[in-house]
Amino acid sequence: MKVRSLPSALILPVVMASIVGIGFSLRASAGEVLRLKSGVAAIEDASETFLMQALGTFEDRSDSARYFVVQFEGAVPSRAEAALAAQGLETLRYLPDDALVVRGSLQAAGLVKSSFEGVRAVAAYRSEWKISDEFRGNRGIFSDRTERLVVTAVDAAAVHGVVSRLQSVPGVTVRNSRTSDIIVDAPLSALDSMALIEGVEWIQRLPIFVTFDYPMAGELAQLLPLARIGADYEYTGHESGTKIMNFDAAWKRGFMGEGQIVAIGDTGLDTGKVASIHPDFAGGVIKGYAMGLGAQSWEDPMGHGTHVAGSVAGRGAVSSQIKGGAFESKLIIEGLWSAILDNLAPGSDFNKLMGTPYNDGARIHTNSWGSAANLGGYDTFASRVDEFMWNNPDMLVLFAAGNSGEDKNADGMIDENSVSSPGTAKNVLTVGASENLLLVGGIQRPHGQLRGGDKKWGVPPLKDDLLSNNPDGIAAFSSRGPTSDGRLKPEIVAPGTNIVSVKSRHPKAEKLWGEFLGGADYVYSGGTSMSTPLTAGAAAVAREYLIKELAISSPSAALVKAMLMHTAHDLFPGQYGIGAKQELPTRRPNVHEGYGRVDMDLLTSLGQETQAIDNRAGVATGEEQIVKVNVRRGLLRATLSYTDAPASPSAAKALVNDLDLKVVSPSGQVRQLNDRVNNSEMIELSGLSSGDYQIVVSGKNVPRGKNNKQAYALMISAE
Repeated sequence: MKVRSLPSALILPVVMASIVGIGFSLRASAGEVLRLKSGVAAIEDASETFLMQALGTFEDRSDSARYFVVQFEGAVPSRAEAALAAQGLETLRYLPDDALVVRGSLQAAGLVKSSFEGVRAVAAYRSEWKISDEFRGNRGIFSDRTERLVVTAVDAAAVHGVVSRLQSVPGVTVRNSRTSDIIVDAPLSALDSMALIEGVEWIQRLPIFVTFDYPMAGELAQLLPLARIGADYEYTGHESGTKIMNFDAAWKRGFMGEGQIVAIGDTGLDTGKVASIHPDFAGGVIKGYAMGLGAQSWEDPMGHGTHVAGSVAGRGAVSSQIKGGAFESKLIIEGLWSAILDNLAPGSDFNKLMGTPYNDGARIHTNSWGSAANLGGYDTFASRVDEFMWNNPDMLVLFAAGNSGEDKNADGMIDENSVSSPGTAKNVLTVGASENLLLVGGIQRPHGQLRGGDKKWGVPPLKDDLLSNNPDGIAAFSSRGPTSDGRLKPEIVAPGTNIVSVKSRHPKAEKLWGEFLGGADYVYSGGTSMSTPLTAGAAAVAREYLIKELAISSPSAALVKAMLMHTAHDLFPGQYGIGAKQELPTRRPNVHEGYGRVDMDLLTSLGQETQAIDNRAGVATGEEQIVKVNVRRGLLRATLSYTDAPASPSAAKALVNDLDLKVVSPSGQVRQLNDRVNNSEMIELSGLSSGDYQIVVSGKNVPRGKNNKQAYALMISAE
């Protein structure tokens, strides 16, 4: 296997279009409208009125805006931010198509169109763009009902003014204003007044976050004991879910997560004390934090967090059989359980949630929770995770996709567009659940006989299928993509049904899917909650492999993510064969399995035919970088991934910086996806003629790059 630290002699920068001078003259793919969740907006008509006001034609300027939209006639030029800054305008956000949200004086904004060539329009940031589409259709009926909302300020500089004006809106009570996401109680009738406040970017409901273990309390109450706990149980090796993922092969090669620190934001861990922790975590926990509302300890009174932690790094001390995927890694625990709410309460400060363990050395952060309130939507919290990863590109954050998979139209196939936030974020690795292989213990009923199963999965083949009888299948409850703006989610799947892991010894801890037949120190559970920590363990091992085997001292999150996707196992066509009820309609990537199921055997056995490229410098708009590879046996696979700039929750499309991947054959034939929505792409080809091929990464549009460029990771396998 080869690794490249760029720039490299094999990577040739090629400028496709130049941008010269202070004039903005690049006009490709002209931006004529803004594409927002509130609808398509043409700001050019309003621009003339705005300019007249800015230049003093109107005497009344008391409502002069300080946040504006500058839209260009084509792709945002690489020098745009610097030129606007010279004019006194700070760039804050990108909006599709080809527009920047800026802060500054009205006079400075008024001069932009006349000063710079290529600016289509300048306008104030409008109030109607700021209100979440979740309020459509119900504001009139429930207008006086008070709800808990999140009012997001455009930036930190706006918070004080926004809070001050919110407090003057009738019926509004500010609850928390420690971050740019201000928590308020307000009637829906106040939405329009709040949206008029200068500096407000977005208003949405405060989501209720829950753990993503699939609830089975009703099923447990009816279970008959299959055997006496601990009585001569015969292990199959599939209990923990690691066998399906081929962790055994990685462990035999010496990759067990050594040297890696994984942070877990969840319900806590066992007793909440390092000195008296469950034996399976002895020596493996660095520290813990109590972060839930009113929490005094990081103990786990629910049991979910302990099960999750066992799948990441359980040592198997009690069983000698049941281990996490990265059992030599170290853990930092963030207890998010609130005894006050009797629920998960992670709060809205994601910089604290992820930044605290980051400062302690964690470079993987796993989260088996989310909100199903606005399925598929890119909201404030998805944007906040993207923002953290953009600012800390060596921290890979994982989120569970959710358990909203249902067959509502009763066609025997799981419906699409059900991924939960923050799993809808671009930069995170979003994890769905495939089936484990366990035929005894846990929940062994057909889907149609589960609580509510007749409505969710009441048509064959779903109705008659069991939860963990076919590892080539996707769990019926696992949330499917795409997101509302068409992005592919989840990116990866791992076993998430009847997974055995550590049981919390807290007296209030739940039994989840039932006590393990091999001993009461462990319990069964299922959900994307279970597949996500197994994947976090895989990410820790992948990072260890990159450091030890490829001498990349600090791999980017994008490279770890690309590596997991590149080496995943395609489950096509799924567990029901080919035909009308086929589970996976296409080969990977697809919105059911993403790029496939994690495969640690392939990941830790990459040979010289595979290259891993961590390009920190990146590409700019109009620039190409080329890698040459030799194909001998007709097979070529290239996987691109990059950590994108955060999008505004008001935007209809979350992608900001747009890179393209293409393959050029020796004869000049081009294979290209022209993907305008995703920040990961794969081109997989077979039956190729032998010869030298070019793998090309190009900057289609990079309006918010660091130093005007977008860094990326690239995996290439050529055989």
